[in-house]
Amino acid sequence: MVEIVRRLIVAGISFGIIVGNADEIERFYNETVAFARQVATAADIRSIGNMLDYEYLKRGRYPKTGAFDAWMRRAFKEGTVKENTIDHWGTPLAYRAARRQKGYVLVSAGPDRIFETGDDLKQTGP
Repeated sequence: MVEIVRRLIVAGISFGIIVGNADEIERFYNETVAFARQVATAADIRSIGNMLDYEYLKRGRYPKTGAFDAWMRRAFKEGTVKENTIDHWGTPLAYRAARRQKGYVLVSAGPDRIFETGDDLKQTGP
């Protein structure tokens, strides 16, 4: 019986701590999710960049801007092109091949979902 009472007291104190700090817990959760989205998007862009560099090594050029989706279907067999070309905020990635396909820029609009702002994530090659 003493053990049950002790557990109830500990549970009550824990619940009070959680309820009393709900704003801090929610802020921590939101910051953690935002950081995870940033890290996951950066990793996705890096993976696509690695495959783009491999394409350059094989063929001597990067895919044309208009052929990026078709190239993604060939390069990434798992998942769909839509899944692979959308960042973790739900915005499609922007790909642009440089002149004569000797370079590229791959960009996520970042958390604000607006391109060409300070929070964009960018990969360039080579």
